[in-house]
Amino acid sequence: MADLRAGWAVRGKPAGSYDEYRVTGCGGPDFSAADYAHILRHFALGTPSPGRSGPGALPWITISEVRGADDGTRIGIALEGWTGEADGAGRPIAETRYLCVPYEALRAAPVSYAGLYEALAAAAPPFPAEGLDLRVPVLDPARPAAAIERFGVQRVATAAALLLDGPVTITNAPDFSALDRLAFLDTVAALLPYGWRTRFSAATWDQSGNRNVSLAFARRTRDRTAELDWRTPRLPERHTAGRVYAEKLVELLGEGGRSPADVIAHLAAAGEPLADADPGAAIRVLGAFDRTVSVVQEERDPADVRELVRSGRYRELSDADARSALSTLIRADDPGDVPLLRACWTAGAPFQELCGAARRVVWGGSTAVDGRDAARYVELAGDLGRADDLLAVLVGPAGRGEDETVGAATAALIVLEAVDPAAAAQWPATLDALAASSGVVCALMTELAFGPPDSLVAWCRILTRHLPASLLDPFCDVLFVPLRQVEPKGLAELAEHGTGCVSDLVTLASDMRRLGYVLPGLADWLTARERVPAGEGMQLTIRLTQARSSDAGERGVLDGLLLWLGAPPRHVTGVPAGGHEGYWDGFRSVWTRAMPAPRTDRRPEILASWVRAGGWAGSASGADAVLRLVRELTVGLPDEGRPLARALLEARARVPGIGDAAIYPIWREDAARRWPELRNEFSA
Repeated sequence: MADLRAGWAVRGKPAGSYDEYRVTGCGGPDFSAADYAHILRHFALGTPSPGRSGPGALPWITISEVRGADDGTRIGIALEGWTGEADGAGRPIAETRYLCVPYEALRAAPVSYAGLYEALAAAAPPFPAEGLDLRVPVLDPARPAAAIERFGVQRVATAAALLLDGPVTITNAPDFSALDRLAFLDTVAALLPYGWRTRFSAATWDQSGNRNVSLAFARRTRDRTAELDWRTPRLPERHTAGRVYAEKLVELLGEGGRSPADVIAHLAAAGEPLADADPGAAIRVLGAFDRTVSVVQEERDPADVRELVRSGRYRELSDADARSALSTLIRADDPGDVPLLRACWTAGAPFQELCGAARRVVWGGSTAVDGRDAARYVELAGDLGRADDLLAVLVGPAGRGEDETVGAATAALIVLEAVDPAAAAQWPATLDALAASSGVVCALMTELAFGPPDSLVAWCRILTRHLPASLLDPFCDVLFVPLRQVEPKGLAELAEHGTGCVSDLVTLASDMRRLGYVLPGLADWLTARERVPAGEGMQLTIRLTQARSSDAGERGVLDGLLLWLGAPPRHVTGVPAGGHEGYWDGFRSVWTRAMPAPRTDRRPEILASWVRAGGWAGSASGADAVLRLVRELTVGLPDEGRPLARALLEARARVPGIGDAAIYPIWREDAARRWPELRNEFSA
């Protein structure tokens, strides 16, 4: 994963106002509100149609590049969508969220545009004034390589080549979603040197004909741009830089050429900024791969080595050539090759390379390989008397570019399969490595919780002797009878071991129907914090959203904590009328807490926006539950009640069925007595 600090801006306008669109908030060290306003105007895509379907419908996603005061390039991505609110004239309001990252940070850890978009879409306002901390997966060549197969080599290569000659418009494309179009734009960028991103801009739809956006889907060809007709993509016809680049791409990716993933990996490594370079620089980068290919082809191909081992002819090689062939086979990172490795393993063979291959298979995040097959490497290492050494490498903490969630879970499964807790003394290196790898420990506790009780007890005895109590005790509190409440101090100490540890504990407690032993301490710990880092907040938001509970009070606490983290409630619509009192008690226990300084309390605003949107009114029971919550807030907490009352009235105007709920007239009478000035709106 790449750890990035992003500048950000939000452009929109207040609901019910007659204001013009403006930058309503921004943060980070690079640009002011005026700068962001200029950037967003420069890459503006036009006025969106109010329709919610068709190719021009929101959301729109824009990729951009801008120069900062230090002359360094920032890579930006914007997401424009409807807020669900209207201005004073009744027109729907669109909001644009934008973030930008210094290119040098991406050059050190290349990421995809899709990865940046996913981080932007997952981030929940309010954003910190000092900038937004993101964790984005590094670029995996396998992902755009798969997209090339989906969209067609000719189409993607043509778009990349045309861009070397100038702006391009994509016309007559199928009615793709915005994410499908972003995937195509991302794939096109992957077939250019990574440094080209310092001059690359693109949009999933352009309504305005803006030539500042170099590659865009549109209804018709924009002025002074080349057309890429989706139905009949044609390479540049003139002998231009784009034509030369296209021919090289076709040669490399054609039959008998290199794999798309290899070409993309080569281009991703070419990070030298090309903002001011001529297009020939891109051709030279691609030409350098030609020379790399010839060198690689002089080395052994894994397929050739496999045949060599199967036939027994590897015995004819010199010791040096045999070790070279073995290294080639190990670096193929294919667990299916383990029987062949076992057959030709000799003294002096590269054991550390074997450890590295096993590590890459488990933590690389490739969808083409089942990480659990890495257990085969452990078996081979066991035959060599070095299983502990290899497993210790497997369970070490996640490093840059590694898939922490999947890697930790897979490593935990392999540990459980390989290690007999009754013979733990044979695994000293593995146990030492676990002490430094909290993610694997949390995954291990989760697996043990749903396995045989004897195994859980045996493992906990072992881990207690090797791991700090601050990491294990919160899990033991919800696993062993007598069950104990997890204290706020215990959660604070658990969080020190890694941002995902508390989230893992919440998920485990939810899956075991023991949330009641975690939520009170979680509420005390979380609401006392002056700041929740973006990555940790996003993880907790996801886990609290996914949490399950049949207890109405726990549902209320979950929704209160989601609002505390800047997300709308998710659990109220499942609360039956008979459970409302318990839900309200749980919700109020969080809602009535004061937000620590210097954080701004945006919970009323977020809740009002969610109520106003009306999406919760999909069922009679869901509408009833939300109306009961709104009634409690409008009657019991009048300061927050007035904007919430207006929000509910606006929701009823959009979704007339809300007024049919049995509780609605009761709430309306209560609210009308409290705020007589709203009486006309109540009767509308």
